Amino acid sequence: MKKLVMSTLFGTAILTACSNTSVDVENASENNDENNNNVQTVRNEDVQDSVTQSISSDYYQSVLPYELSPARGLTSSNMVSTYNMEAFEKGLFEQSKRFFPTNEYVFREGQIMSDKMTREYLKRQYTKEQIDEMDEATLKRTGAFSNLGLNPSNNGEEDPEKLAENAPLYLSHILEQDYLKIDEEGNQTFEGITFGLAMNSEYLYQKEQYGTTYQKDLDLEVVQKEGEDMAREILERLRENSDYVDKKVVFAIFIQSKGTDIIPGNFVSYAVVEPGVKEIPKFETIDEQNVLLPSNNESVPEEVNSEYRAFNRELESYFKSFSTSVGRGVIRDGKLDELSIEIPFEYESRGEMVGLSQFVYELVEKHFKGTKVQAKIQDKSKVYSIITSDGEENTELYITE
Repeated sequence: MKKLVMSTLFGTAILTACSNTSVDVENASENNDENNNNVQTVRNEDVQDSVTQSISSDYYQSVLPYELSPARGLTSSNMVSTYNMEAFEKGLFEQSKRFFPTNEYVFREGQIMSDKMTREYLKRQYTKEQIDEMDEATLKRTGAFSNLGLNPSNNGEEDPEKLAENAPLYLSHILEQDYLKIDEEGNQTFEGITFGLAMNSEYLYQKEQYGTTYQKDLDLEVVQKEGEDMAREILERLRENSDYVDKKVVFAIFIQSKGTDIIPGNFVSYAVVEPGVKEIPKFETIDEQNVLLPSNNESVPEEVNSEYRAFNRELESYFKSFSTSVGRGVIRDGKLDELSIEIPFEYESRGEMVGLSQFVYELVEKHFKGTKVQAKIQDKSKVYSIITSDGEENTELYITE
């Protein structure tokens, strides 16, 4: 990814990148005052002195009073579907746990990336020629003065079909998580950051305003590479500020499914940058897949599919009124790691509901050993019971009424 003019992510200096692109910075200080509104500097002395109580190693403690991210709300508006949004947020916590253990670190919503800064990062880059043609007012209005956009430049091209072919929008959203440590006296220090980059798997465009929307599938290998290059650019900007030189930084690349899909996308790679390091050493592949079960997708392991079909057959044989269940699973390293099951149920009697719940409890233990399971027995408006398994020895049944 070509680097152009960029503003330090967490400072106010205007930097000239390797391409030697330049702009008129005679009145830079005025523009920098505006940039200050987009920067949230986290200082150790500002950290709150209390946290939530730890109830499970599965979850982070949080800083109290709870601090909302200045970019809060953008995740729901920038992601292509609720399925992708939920998988992205939840999955980013799972990635963070590997490097910021829940028994050592406290979570806080990202305080560095502001709403406006995030929007600027999601824009297209501007070329030197485009910048040279702008007056100062246009530079300020468009954001070209700082030129923070990470998505590919349109290079002056305006034809929607050519843009879809040569310069689609790859980056959809950036989500930041901050992690703090607590010493024996209860003092907290800001130690690390996780950035999740949500990428598109398709590019939607219109040939004319209010016209038909067209869709172009993106090459997922290219999408992943673009995301990793963008992460390198973010790290370079981050390290320009001395406040963040000594922080561990984790990057995770998530490729969304299509907006019409009923299953989300998945994380494809991650990188860990130790304090003081200014370059990403390498990205590691994440073997993860979100699937709908039962599935005709050849990429779903046959063992996983056959086990789920056996689960459904036993349900159908026990309850005549039962149709079928739908499962949403996460396959990691070739094994079914997580499974969420929705079991439709037309309530006739409490006895039937309790009996079905107990039977599902037995089937979960029988068919999904080693898998974290949540099975809900429900109709269109109400959940009657929930069966959960931690993937080890503990399976529990909750009757809601």
